[in-house]
Amino acid sequence: MLYHVSRNGQNYGPYTLEDLQRYVASGNVLPTDMAKTDEMPDWVAVAPVAAYPVAAPAYAPTAVLYPDPPNLHWALVLVIAIFTCGIFSFVWMFVQASWMRKVNPSSKALTYYIGATILYLITMGAQLATVFGARSGTAVGSSSVVYLVCGLAYFVLFMMAIFTMRSDIEAHFNGPEPVGLHLSGVMTFFFNVLYFQYHFTRINEMKKMARMGGARI
Repeated sequence: MLYHVSRNGQNYGPYTLEDLQRYVASGNVLPTDMAKTDEMPDWVAVAPVAAYPVAAPAYAPTAVLYPDPPNLHWALVLVIAIFTCGIFSFVWMFVQASWMRKVNPSSKALTYYIGATILYLITMGAQLATVFGARSGTAVGSSSVVYLVCGLAYFVLFMMAIFTMRSDIEAHFNGPEPVGLHLSGVMTFFFNVLYFQYHFTRINEMKKMARMGGARI
């Protein structure tokens, strides 16, 4: 039997009873959330549903344990990025994308980041060639074209990378680890890596409190 879970007007699932009980135990689903199957006429609180005993199956697979998101406070990421002239945020985006690849092997964000980085380096090389060529009086037409084409391709691929990350993060934290996460497209466009880390910091804090038996997500 599959259960749907509702919280603050958002629906999640469907989940098996075993999944539902595991999520309640980890704090990802609240006992006060509402649950319902397709056969049930009304929504009921999760608590009595999750308390229903489940017969032990002949083979009980190990529950999937997902690694926590990169655990560095977003403010520290910002400070280090400022002192390194943005280099650290560039490195941190690979840390975030590598974590996403671990929890979702089909994620293409890391691949897009790598492609965007290669195009960025080519763009910078073409720009330097254009500058030095102009100073020496040599023709710079071909290097200028490479700079423009690769620069545009870099921007497109980078946008694909960050919005793929956004989509994958939302899918993970509204599916396997449901916390009701929604990421703003505008904030993703302007702050991407820092914006993702802000939510990762928040999620890590909530997961830590849930493990200690304190506040729930």
